[in-house]
Amino acid sequence: MTRWIGFLLIALWPSLATAQTVTVRSGEHGEFTRLVLDVPDGTNWALTPDPVAGRVTLSLDDGPYQFATGSVYNRIGTERIANLTPSEDGRGLEIGLGCECAVEAFVLRDTMLVIDVAPSDSPVQFSASKILPPDPVRVDPALSPLLREFSQIRFGKAPQIGPQSMGTSLFPYLAEREDAGLVPSVLDLRDEGPSTSRDLGTRLSADLSVAAMQGLLDPAVRSPYAPTPVVDHQPDPAIPTELSVDPGTLARRLAAGMSGVDDESLQKGRISVGGEVCISDQDLALSSWSKADDDPSLILAERRGKVFGEFDRIAPDLLRQYSAALLYYGFGAEARATLSLQPDTKAPVLVALSYVVDGEPDPTDLFDGLSGCDGSAALWSVLSKPPAPNAPEISRAAILRSFETLPKHLRSYLGPVLVDHLSQSGYTDIARDVLRRLQRMEGQETDSIALGKAQLALKDGLHDEAEQRLHDLSVAGGPEAARAVAASIDLADATDTLVPARIVELSDAFATELRNNEDGQKLWKSHVRSLLINGEFDAAFAELDAPHGMPRETVRFMQQVALKFLVDRADDLTFLKLATRSLADSLLPDQAATGIAIAERFLDLGLPETALYQLDTLPNVNDLPDARTVRAEALLALSRPEEAEIILIGQRGDRVVRLRAEARRQMGDHVFTKTIYESIGDSRAAVDAAWLSGDWKDVAESDTALAPAADLMQSTPVAYDPTDVSLSAANALSAASAQSRETLRALLDATAVPTLD
Repeated sequence: MTRWIGFLLIALWPSLATAQTVTVRSGEHGEFTRLVLDVPDGTNWALTPDPVAGRVTLSLDDGPYQFATGSVYNRIGTERIANLTPSEDGRGLEIGLGCECAVEAFVLRDTMLVIDVAPSDSPVQFSASKILPPDPVRVDPALSPLLREFSQIRFGKAPQIGPQSMGTSLFPYLAEREDAGLVPSVLDLRDEGPSTSRDLGTRLSADLSVAAMQGLLDPAVRSPYAPTPVVDHQPDPAIPTELSVDPGTLARRLAAGMSGVDDESLQKGRISVGGEVCISDQDLALSSWSKADDDPSLILAERRGKVFGEFDRIAPDLLRQYSAALLYYGFGAEARATLSLQPDTKAPVLVALSYVVDGEPDPTDLFDGLSGCDGSAALWSVLSKPPAPNAPEISRAAILRSFETLPKHLRSYLGPVLVDHLSQSGYTDIARDVLRRLQRMEGQETDSIALGKAQLALKDGLHDEAEQRLHDLSVAGGPEAARAVAASIDLADATDTLVPARIVELSDAFATELRNNEDGQKLWKSHVRSLLINGEFDAAFAELDAPHGMPRETVRFMQQVALKFLVDRADDLTFLKLATRSLADSLLPDQAATGIAIAERFLDLGLPETALYQLDTLPNVNDLPDARTVRAEALLALSRPEEAEIILIGQRGDRVVRLRAEARRQMGDHVFTKTIYESIGDSRAAVDAAWLSGDWKDVAESDTALAPAADLMQSTPVAYDPTDVSLSAANALSAASAQSRETLRALLDATAVPTLD
């Protein structure tokens, strides 16, 4: 019996594996109900009526398909379309009718199969614009190579049906072993002694891999908190693969992301739910890696000399000690280069610190999510990256305490970085505390401290204080002058004021002077922003065309900023000139919202074709509700109401309702247009629709200039018999004519088109 079930599953496998989803959308349109099916391009179809059963069957070739009908009856009733039933073979959809209906179907834009159901005086009627070709020749399953492979029977110790199972490498450990099922579970070690980190890591990886392959979980390695979205992408630094995190550390971090694992308990082979993964203070005791009174040259020379032993063999422990000394004195890049001399040396903490002491974010993400630790890890986490907005509260006491233990030269260098990251995350009170400690240590307010105070004032909205401090720093020409210029541009952007011409010139000069390092890139971006803030769009786009050797990623980022400024702030002429040029040069926005805003502005300027072209450059444009709304508005501007109405199916909101009403107006259905406007309380538009539909009674009851004319249309004409002319009849006819002329004159005056002087 089991064997026959296996054969049945094998026979059905191709159908199950290739099923495509066909989304079915719906909408009520007054006189008819509409279904829209998203089908693959070129799909052949046919409608077959069954008047006796009161239904219509839609047949599709190819397939099978999964018809997604779950939301159909959210927007329509069952008066016309009583039910929808997919066929068992997945190639048809039965449409049960709740009335004597006429059914019409057609294809729009190659992938939209539209079915309209409307009441009729006779049983089921239908019309279709396309029918199915003759049934294709079916291939004998016995001749299919795929079915032959799946139906093979293999005998041995464990008889099996189908192709030989292939090994998977979800984790490197399993790629090296064929007997993965024999790997003991981590939980089986609970009664044994502590295991090494490598054994623990590989065994945990094996358990997770087996569970993933059995469908018990989806393997995903995630940091405890969601990372802050990166906007300005920079090239990834080259990290030696030999210095990557060892399997034991990877296992601990993987388990931490899943259940919160205590690091110490993991070393003992136990898991405790709710623990926090924090690097111990002993591993981050940077202040103990040398002494403040030691001569850096002597210490570094001494430890470097001990690295190479007999026959120039490198001692791993001494290599780590030398790297630690380099980190103590702030030589991060040199420490990484030193560790790379011995590829087998595993020192992930030292590698992560080597980036942070250079003022760079840690690309290994070792410190991610540790800002709440009650130890030095909290400090290095904030120094690496600003805490994410959704991260838990940071540990203020641990950060300040650990900062005070750093050597003086590192406090002077990393203090401004710490202040900047804290202020970016909204911890301005802790940032001020750090500045006070720095000023107390230095004995005066240095330029870096003054810049930090200016940035905090800008963050707190104290614009006058920030402006004065930044002005003094930029004029003084000290070591922080370039950063003060960049901050001055941020201040102008925050206060919506123009950037002073002197600051624009200084930003250009600093960008040119520092173009070969990271500060130069920041100054160049600030210079382009200053031009955009001042409305000098031609100069800004010219700067983007000749970026003075800036990295491609930096230029691309500023191009996106320029497009955002262009659509938000440029006048119509400048916008048309630069936006059309950007579109022609394939300079397209990365953010869908920016692309939609550009298309809307094209539409406002009377260029619906260009707006549609702009929308077509967006990825997955049909999945964006705002883009579909703008497309519908552009189609209406081109007098294509049928397409616009189909695109609006499933959309909601006041703007969508008005666009749907406009589509109906263009199609001449003024009665339904009036109903739509009445549903949203727009009485004036409803009166206009009633006027166009000839509903004089409703118009006459309105308080508009059209009411007298509607009364006139309903009034009984004066009886006049040309064969029996009398003075009283002539007077009555003359009075009625005069009243009609006055009514029409008032109507013309009220609806006159204003002229341009």
